[in-house]
Amino acid sequence: MSLPWDRLLAERATRIRPSLLVDFDRLPASDELILFSGGAPPLECLPVEKIARALFDAWHAEPGALGYGEPQGYEPLRAAIAERMRQRGVAIDPDDLIVTNGSQQGIDLVARLLLEAGDRVVVEAPTYFGALQVFEPFDVQIASVPVDDRGVIVEALERELSARPRPKLIYTIPTFQNPSGVTLDPERRAALVALAERYGVPIVEDDPYGELWFDRPPPPPLRALHADVLYLGTFSKTLAPSLRIGWLAAPRRLMKLLVDAKEGADIQADRLLQRALARVLADEWFEQHLAAARARYRERCALVLRGLKRELASLATWNEPAGGFFIWVALPEGVDTDALLVECARQGVAYIPGSAFYHDRAPRSTFRLGFTTLSPAQLDEGIARLGRAIRAALRPDRA
Repeated sequence: MSLPWDRLLAERATRIRPSLLVDFDRLPASDELILFSGGAPPLECLPVEKIARALFDAWHAEPGALGYGEPQGYEPLRAAIAERMRQRGVAIDPDDLIVTNGSQQGIDLVARLLLEAGDRVVVEAPTYFGALQVFEPFDVQIASVPVDDRGVIVEALERELSARPRPKLIYTIPTFQNPSGVTLDPERRAALVALAERYGVPIVEDDPYGELWFDRPPPPPLRALHADVLYLGTFSKTLAPSLRIGWLAAPRRLMKLLVDAKEGADIQADRLLQRALARVLADEWFEQHLAAARARYRERCALVLRGLKRELASLATWNEPAGGFFIWVALPEGVDTDALLVECARQGVAYIPGSAFYHDRAPRSTFRLGFTTLSPAQLDEGIARLGRAIRAALRPDRA
């Protein structure tokens, strides 16, 4: 028997989208495709032996960790996270933290607690497509606020906060933003938090890249300015994505609801991994690991920036990030980077078009380059291919 699944599906199922709408497998490629799509540590930054040893030690020290328990998370790990946040200027108690399956689950838990159909959610434009993937099935209205080289434009944010219905939350990535790479400056941080308090709208601060600065640390997280900020952190970018260990800092009064919601979703995060990570964070090795990763990412970012200047100086503009994983490139107004992606793929290179980072998914003249997962040789060759493809498309008379 074949069930009538089209009729049985909930209406919200029609609003569930893939995290990324670009099907790279369908792109034409004249050579091995160099993908600037990555947003993760490269293989050489994955601490395989260190994690393996920590897991071995945790397994033998506490075999009982293979059972159920600790839906809020392993207390020593929460204490270690709280200490790291304190070093970044955020005073927080371990009891105000819940360990999640990546910060992605943190976004989902907040949405479950706060959002109902018809609510308004304010996001940056552009913003992280994974957050849109969470919010849209709740049948909410997405309001977008533009970003410039100092971060989200607070005057535009106030216009959205003063509109009706009053937004239910503000989602922001204030530090080394995905995809733009920009960092919200201290003045705007204070203004954003003050606006949110004045209008009674909670801030969801997503901070995957805050410890991955190049030359100097960024300003303290928004959570340092107000204890009601819902703060999301993760080890996916500093250690390894597949660990799926993140955390959510929230007001104490929300913690029981968050724990109950997490138990309903997946019962608990991996108890053995949590114990292993607590061991890793207790070791000075982690700071050495971060320092080495920062140096590697700084070098790769600089390589791409030099390549862009060499290949596209008169055709494009781009940011120069002070940390994180991404460079945001803007071509002349009217260029469709969705269509241009096909031409670039024929030259053996691909990026993520700007349309992926906006709620309306309309074609844009922008695109994101991720520089962490590719080797220096691949980065250099990839930018050369990108330059050839864009010059041929925008200046065919000179190709």
